[in-house]
Amino acid sequence: MNALSRFFGRDDGEEGQAVVLFAIMMLALLFAIGLAIDAGQLYSAKRAEQEAADAAAFAAAVVLYQQGTGSEAISAARTDALTNGFSSGPLCLMTTAGPCYDAATQTTVTVYWPPITGSYIGNVKHVEVEITRQVKTALVPAEAAFNPVRARGVAGSEPLNNGYAIMALDRGNTCDAFNTESNGSVQLYGGGILVNSTCTSFAALNDQDNPGPCANNCFYIQSPYPLDVNGAATGHWNDLGITVNPGHPQVADPFAGFPPPDVTGLPVCNSLASCQDGAGNQTPGVYTTNLGGNGNADMTLNPGIYVLKHGMDTGGNNAITGNNVFIYNTYSTYPLAPGANPTCYEVNLQGNAVSTLSAQTTGTWANLLVYQDPACDEVMRIGGNGTFMGTGSIYIPSAEFRFEGNPSTLNGSQLIARTVNIQNGNITINYNPTTTAQPILPRLAE
Repeated sequence: MNALSRFFGRDDGEEGQAVVLFAIMMLALLFAIGLAIDAGQLYSAKRAEQEAADAAAFAAAVVLYQQGTGSEAISAARTDALTNGFSSGPLCLMTTAGPCYDAATQTTVTVYWPPITGSYIGNVKHVEVEITRQVKTALVPAEAAFNPVRARGVAGSEPLNNGYAIMALDRGNTCDAFNTESNGSVQLYGGGILVNSTCTSFAALNDQDNPGPCANNCFYIQSPYPLDVNGAATGHWNDLGITVNPGHPQVADPFAGFPPPDVTGLPVCNSLASCQDGAGNQTPGVYTTNLGGNGNADMTLNPGIYVLKHGMDTGGNNAITGNNVFIYNTYSTYPLAPGANPTCYEVNLQGNAVSTLSAQTTGTWANLLVYQDPACDEVMRIGGNGTFMGTGSIYIPSAEFRFEGNPSTLNGSQLIARTVNIQNGNITINYNPTTTAQPILPRLAE
């Protein structure tokens, strides 16, 4: 009987081997499935933490962009991380720098301003956020200590070079939003022109210069910098060897996010004499009198912030000089709300002398020389027989820049206005990102 059983493949001593092999195979299969599940849980946790770290760092960068303090930026990062489910723990202040641990969720949220690792070590315009959590997996949930998942994000407010030496910001159907007449000379190096106007019936960009070679009446844009216009353009551009790019997308105001200056601590200057040093130089302050005064005496501006509530006028023969200055032209009731009809006064840089001003090179308004309050639509004028030398950007977002009078000269770094009208005179702009204001925008860096 035993021989017969062996003949048909049956052996009582081996009949359990298949069950054992099947059990081993099932165990290996379950183990593989468990590893796949655990790997998926770790990947999901990593992705959630990375998104949270990036969001927290970006929230901090926005605070820095809005001129907040480092402590406020750290608080914004921790608050945003908490919103996404990553707590810094009940014992941690929201403004605490460094690591904070939440025992309930086994989470550590670390925030540094400025960053202490990576490419932005010590950069006060950036914030570093790291999130670490012990993740319990399905295969071995008790071994969460062996499964720390980390994610790191760095964000900051960084300058963005827009590449335009002249920008006419008007986004409406304004014809001749950029206009040069027969006596106007424009020489641009290192940057091009942008005209946002949508006008197509006449010209968003107009050049009334005569074609062909010219002595004082020339229009030149250094190659390969563009002449971009949203609408249409008329004039002798082709004769001058300048290629116009019509239909170009409108570009946002690059400095729309720049804050106005705080007047706290600045003296109020009700007369020029009330804000002068021992040498007779003007000192920074809030000027409720006209800065310039139409006089024939030269004027020197000491470094600092000048808030002008009654405008600026160099219409006499006097020259104005100043290094490391920031000129903010605003309405008469500033810093109160402007209301429906604010009273503003113009910046009138005319005369027969040479005026030389340079912008601050550090701080919030680095390389921004003249900033006219968006609530003011007073024309800014440069004219006469004199020369104005300006290092830094001129920014008048709600008003026209007008170059008029006898042939005069403007040597500058960048011009941004609602519209630009060059009637007479010589403009030379050497656009260089190191000497012009750059919009500071929040973005993820690492």
